[in-house]
Amino acid sequence: MSLFDPLHDFFHRRAAARLDALASDLQLVTQRSESPRGSFVFPGTDYLDNIEVGGHPVGHVDYGINPLGDRLYINMLEIEPAHRGLGIGLSVLWRLWCTHQIPIVPLDQRTSSDGFWYRARRRFEATGAVLDEELRGDQHRELEQQRWQHLVPEPQHERQTRKYWEWVAAEHAAGRPAGPGIQ
Repeated sequence: MSLFDPLHDFFHRRAAARLDALASDLQLVTQRSESPRGSFVFPGTDYLDNIEVGGHPVGHVDYGINPLGDRLYINMLEIEPAHRGLGIGLSVLWRLWCTHQIPIVPLDQRTSSDGFWYRARRRFEATGAVLDEELRGDQHRELEQQRWQHLVPEPQHERQTRKYWEWVAAEHAAGRPAGPGIQ
């Protein structure tokens, strides 16, 4: 244990208490949770939550958790214009962090929101929470998806096609014709 660890813990708890207070009146109401084939986190789960403050809707957040359960990806965080600049977006991220306790990763965010993400990262660092760098573009998303591709179920028609071509390759390697009358 480092001499500075108790000091870091003190400041992390203090920063976390501030975010807890900021998010105290915020509620995320799940409208939809699904795992559609073709979504970025498939076979993980996609969520669409309404954001409510004091029982009034103020926006929505669209996010997903990968099937490994080790990352939460923010696809869209939208706050109504009249409620922006009040810390609601940061409160949403904090609520998601407290609920799931896994790194949060924004996906393809607009450049107009860079300032928000920069400030949010700094606030999260102060608490010890993790808000990773954004994944931007198809190439970065595809690289990230490779981490859980072994968990993606193979559709029956693709499995049958793959097994057929494996059989054809085995027959060819054995020197036998691949079918009747084929030389």
